[in-house]
Amino acid sequence: MILDERRVVFVRRIMLWASLAGLFVSTYLLITYVTNGPIVCGVAKGCDIVRNSEWATSFGVPRPLLGVVFYVAIIALLVWRAAYPHTRVRAVYRLSMIAVTIGFIESAFLTFVQAVDIKAYCVWCLTSAVMATILFVAAWWDRSRAFEDRTALRELAIQFWSLMAAVIVGGVLILVLTVPWTDGERPRLEPSQIGAAEDERVRSLLERPDVTFEGPATATVTLIEFIDYQCPACKLAHSEILKVRDRYKGRIRFAFRNFPLPVHKAAVGAALGAVCADKQGKLFAYADVLIANQNALAPADLIRYASSLQFDTAAFKACLTDPSTKALVERDLSDGRELGVNATPTFFVGTTMIEGLPSAEQMGQLIEEALP
Repeated sequence: MILDERRVVFVRRIMLWASLAGLFVSTYLLITYVTNGPIVCGVAKGCDIVRNSEWATSFGVPRPLLGVVFYVAIIALLVWRAAYPHTRVRAVYRLSMIAVTIGFIESAFLTFVQAVDIKAYCVWCLTSAVMATILFVAAWWDRSRAFEDRTALRELAIQFWSLMAAVIVGGVLILVLTVPWTDGERPRLEPSQIGAAEDERVRSLLERPDVTFEGPATATVTLIEFIDYQCPACKLAHSEILKVRDRYKGRIRFAFRNFPLPVHKAAVGAALGAVCADKQGKLFAYADVLIANQNALAPADLIRYASSLQFDTAAFKACLTDPSTKALVERDLSDGRELGVNATPTFFVGTTMIEGLPSAEQMGQLIEEALP
């Protein structure tokens, strides 16, 4: 009996701490969803993609809000079981089991959606899924039993101090993660320092003589995007970049550089198609079509798009298999890696590198600072 009680105590503590961790994650995500602020995403780099997908809300409700409600409900049930150990024991236990099962199914579904439909991962969503799984597994080791009064009082005290610690630590972390680091009024975009020390070398890699630019040769500011045409984040960024290109038309030069990622099977083929379109003087129109049709980038699709844009189709087909075309794509990849590019989209305003999904306004602020 004592051993069984110890196990239940341990399980419920694990459930409490997992719920507090999940509540922190959901609260942070909810703040970023509501404010549309930047998400610190770590190596996953898919947080903005997930946030901008159709799965980010459920019936108009941000999914992180559902997470907040779920974790608060689990915490409330755990506190109830310690504060009122002999009241409705079986009913509260069953309600807890139902709640953790729903949370587990929802988290598993969202993880599946990220893998299959969105094809990008939010590290915070995955963390929440882990917490929901821990709750689900732990709940099956729980029991529909009441604590002795002394045990219940001790657990209630542990819950109180755990909650206080979570409020303090979680509050500080959320402030650190959500309060912007500012340079005047400009949001911080994590500019790389490679341009400051080796400006000429960086420019020589970015602005090779055979790179095609949109805009006047006399423009003093260049905007260059390292792009994977099958990358969902690149598609999200494209509408913002179009705004920038339109707003600063005639004042800046813009160029695409190819950076197909191994995770996207059709990306290399699309990059080859872009190079061939460039050889026919229609790179930017062709790039727009590729980005708009990321789910249809097979070789036959590439040729179909070329035909619709009135390319010399025979020359385009020959170009796709020409070794020199592949060499140009590999050259772009090599330049990107040397410059520190490891994800797409990555932008360069002059020699300043910006990763992620900056808005047109944020990118415009950097351009304004660089313009004479």
